[in-house]
Amino acid sequence: MENFLFLQQCCKNKEIIVVLRDEKRKIAKMRQSEELLRHHGIRVTEIRKEIVETLLSRESALSCKEIKELIPGEFDRVTLYRTLNTFVEQGIIHQIAGGEGTIRYALCSSGECVTHHHEDRHIHFRCTACGLTFCLEYQTPPKLEVPKGYKLGSFEISATGLCKTCS
Repeated sequence: MENFLFLQQCCKNKEIIVVLRDEKRKIAKMRQSEELLRHHGIRVTEIRKEIVETLLSRESALSCKEIKELIPGEFDRVTLYRTLNTFVEQGIIHQIAGGEGTIRYALCSSGECVTHHHEDRHIHFRCTACGLTFCLEYQTPPKLEVPKGYKLGSFEISATGLCKTCS
């Protein structure tokens, strides 16, 4: 009986440790989201923190619908759209036009994006099996030449194939 109680207590302690680790990760994401919002001059609100934390917790880009499903609690869909647009305008996130007409959102990873000007250069990779979209960094940016008289402002590179999970 004593061994059973000891084993039961050890299991509880491991659960507590796991809960504490998860809580530490959540607190770290909260701090990171608050710092990101403040860095871009955006007032910190609960919904804004939750959106940033949701994007921080995913490897792939998310649609507005997916973000809404991942955030607990009730909030207005218009608030979500306005917040996402504010984040795009302020250089926190960027939009990815999906092949199916869905716009997805991902955090700008370069740290060089500012208001109305995105410098986040990478490949948008959409997995044809699972449908997830990933932002993949490239080592050497491609050299793009445009015809004489044209001035290149920005470019996007999209690719499709199988992600590391599906391949």
